[in-house]
Amino acid sequence: MKANLNVVRTVKHLDCDPGRAWDKVCFYEHIELQPTWLLRTVLPVPQRTTGAYRQAGDISSCQYSDGGYLTKRIRAIREGRVDFDVIEQTIRYAGRIDLQGGTIEITPDGRGGCVVEMITYYDLRAAWLRPLRRAIDYVVGAMHRIVLADMRAHLGLAAAVRGTPAVPRAQTQI
Repeated sequence: MKANLNVVRTVKHLDCDPGRAWDKVCFYEHIELQPTWLLRTVLPVPQRTTGAYRQAGDISSCQYSDGGYLTKRIRAIREGRVDFDVIEQTIRYAGRIDLQGGTIEITPDGRGGCVVEMITYYDLRAAWLRPLRRAIDYVVGAMHRIVLADMRAHLGLAAAVRGTPAVPRAQTQI
């Protein structure tokens, strides 16, 4: 990855064993919660996912509501950490905001719980977007937060996010 990429990092504590949390790790395109109003307004919504994401080299592709798609390849995976690259994208912002990849890592917190860290790397290709970087970072962080809320819901830890009921993701194939 390039050295000058933008980085969004979100960290959340979960009151569960790291192994249980690891079993619920997923990407935005796999969540069962309805994306928040902000995410549905600003980003295309995941529609259909194919492929796998369980071992290094696996490729998963997601079709979005704008007709575009985003394809990820697992770069490395070990218990507690997955690194991935975005290898193709045609979603609405492709060419102006290019998602590059990221990491999801789960570490024990020393008290019986764990810490989940989500990192996304992106490149701003359109100069006119640079003043909007903080807003873009906020949207990427919102994407992280809904994935974390989905994990919490699947772990039975708490109500995920008020006002965003779980809806099955149609046609997900893993």
